[in-house]
Amino acid sequence: MSWWNAVLTAATLLTAVLFAVRSQWLVAIVFAVIAIAGAASAIYARSGRASDYTRLNAAEYLDERDRNIGVHALAIVGVCALLIALGAFVAAMLLLQPDDPMFLVAWAQALLLAIAWAIANVVAVRRS
Repeated sequence: MSWWNAVLTAATLLTAVLFAVRSQWLVAIVFAVIAIAGAASAIYARSGRASDYTRLNAAEYLDERDRNIGVHALAIVGVCALLIALGAFVAAMLLLQPDDPMFLVAWAQALLLAIAWAIANVVAVRRS
């Protein structure tokens, strides 16, 4: 399993534990199942029997072709994430007071995604 899948699995399991500590068992179980399924998918993707889609969905690339497709797909996801965050921020501006904690969450999410996009572009240009 790649290091990013290990991090995603750990973060998802930690989320499950946090919900369990809060006695929100259904959500905890859902996150635990997601973590297990994600880890199993990543492990299976490396088995050599997985389809192109399975490898790409698990971000477990077999070769340069997989990596190029994955990079392109993740760039599309990045643009979608920015648009979704911007939409959530606009909705927060229209529906919430500026001192509402969720307004700050929406603002921070849009800002941090924009910063991440800029940093990712700098890194990508330097590596090319």
